[in-house]
Amino acid sequence: MIETGTHIDLDALKQWLCSRLSSERYSHSLGAQDKALDLAERFQFTKADYDKAAIASLLHDAAKLMPAQELIQYCDAHDIVLSDEDRQSPQTLHPFVGAEMVKETFGITDEDVLNAIRYHTTGRPGMTPVEKVVFIADKIEGNTRNPLYIQKVTALLDYRNPRSLDETMCYLLDSTITFLIEKRHVIHPRTIDARNDFILRLRRKANPPVQPLHQPL
Repeated sequence: MIETGTHIDLDALKQWLCSRLSSERYSHSLGAQDKALDLAERFQFTKADYDKAAIASLLHDAAKLMPAQELIQYCDAHDIVLSDEDRQSPQTLHPFVGAEMVKETFGITDEDVLNAIRYHTTGRPGMTPVEKVVFIADKIEGNTRNPLYIQKVTALLDYRNPRSLDETMCYLLDSTITFLIEKRHVIHPRTIDARNDFILRLRRKANPPVQPLHQPL
């Protein structure tokens, strides 16, 4: 069950979002929702997590078109703590501003929904299945993303194995870091931490700790 404090009307969410975005960005948001729901269904999410993915994927870019200075001012006014990397990489701010707007406008308080919005750009250590699906859907939705890239990433997804979500997250985070290095952009520490967290998760799953043999008394 989503903790919202109010009934969620998806049509109302779409109307509000459409008023904030360009037609291309709105199309991207609808595509991300379609892809997130496809992934949630294929990976057999619970009804509650399916609903969370529907809302977060639709609204993930609610603040995408706000100018950098306006994003910084909004964060300062709403006590959203910014690091030096945040101020040097304002493209990482729109997820936090968007999450706060969604919370204030629609009374959505579920942290899984809000975190899926907050971390769809950088990722973070300890991401939940809903956060992973929204992150991935943002990168491979079918309305605006490159079809060849979609095909390449989709090939990593094994719907019989939830571990493939982590494999896909590693690939996407590696791709992001490589792109930022090539462009000589600042890499947000949270992206590096997220990537390392997924690497360690996969290593633990591949090499589970050996259980000690029972020693008789």
